[in-house]
Amino acid sequence: MIHLRKTSLCPLINVLCSATVGFTVTGSPLSSQARAEPPAVPSLCRNEEQIIFSCAVARSPRIVSICGSKLLDHRNGYLQYRFGRVGAVELQFPRDRANTQIAFRYAHYFRAQVDRTEITFHNQNYTYVLFSYYENDINPPIKEAGVRVTQHNSDGTKGESKCRGNPVSHLGVLESVIPRDNDSPLNQ
Repeated sequence: MIHLRKTSLCPLINVLCSATVGFTVTGSPLSSQARAEPPAVPSLCRNEEQIIFSCAVARSPRIVSICGSKLLDHRNGYLQYRFGRVGAVELQFPRDRANTQIAFRYAHYFRAQVDRTEITFHNQNYTYVLFSYYENDINPPIKEAGVRVTQHNSDGTKGESKCRGNPVSHLGVLESVIPRDNDSPLNQ
C-alpha cells in the first residue's frame, strides 16, 4: 500500500500544491505482474531491442515494426524494419545490423494540430514509406499510420497497409539518428 500526502509532493510540484487539498493513493503503481505482461500492441522486436514503431496491420494477421538496439544513435547500434507474424518474419530490412542508419531517411512536418512523420527506405525494386499522420485541424480528425509500398519503374502502383488501432510510435527519436529525406515534400 502506498500513501501519498500533499506535503510529500510539494517540493516536487509546488505549482499544484497550492490547489491540492490532500489525497491518498492505495495500491502499487505498477505491480510486477503488470510489468511482465506483453504490450497491448504486438511487435516483431526482440526483448533486448527498443520498439520504435509497431502495429497490427488492418484486415491481416501481420505486424509492421521498426526495431532498434537499446543504444542507438547516428553512428552506433542498428535499426531494422520487420514485416510478418510473430515467429515468422517475412521481411527484415536491412538483413545485416552494420551501418543500418544510412539505409533509412527521415521526414517530418509539424504545425499547430498537424504532425506528419515518414521513414523511407529502398529494398530491391521497391520503395517503402512507413508513415504516421495526425491532423486535428479538420473534422473529423485524421489519425492514421502504416506502410506504403511503391514498385520502381512501374505505373506508380502502390500498396498500402494501414495499422489497426493505435500504433506504438516513437518515430521522432529517429530525427537525429537517420539522414533527412531531402526529396520528401514533408521536409520542404
